[in-house]
Amino acid sequence: MIIHNITYCVDKALAPALLEWLRGTYIPRAEAEGLEVQALARVISNADPAADSYALQLLAQGPRDVKRWADGTGAALDSEMTARWGERCLNFATNLQVL
Repeated sequence: MIIHNITYCVDKALAPALLEWLRGTYIPRAEAEGLEVQALARVISNADPAADSYALQLLAQGPRDVKRWADGTGAALDSEMTARWGERCLNFATNLQVL
């Protein structure tokens, strides 16, 4: 099992819109493709006072499932996010192997 962890750093003013988009668009698309949502959490140790950070953890069966998601629908959704908010909302992904 792999946890595909995506961390978002977003301008505080955009945080409510990002959370709404994650819950209404991103998460349903991930679930429709077989990924399981483990958590959507606020990052407490945020170094930027003008931004909020959130982590979305998606559980996948294996690396192939993560790659399929990240190269396909995940990439399309990242492009949509960039088109909406530009550099006011950034993200990066980390893959974790469940032990």
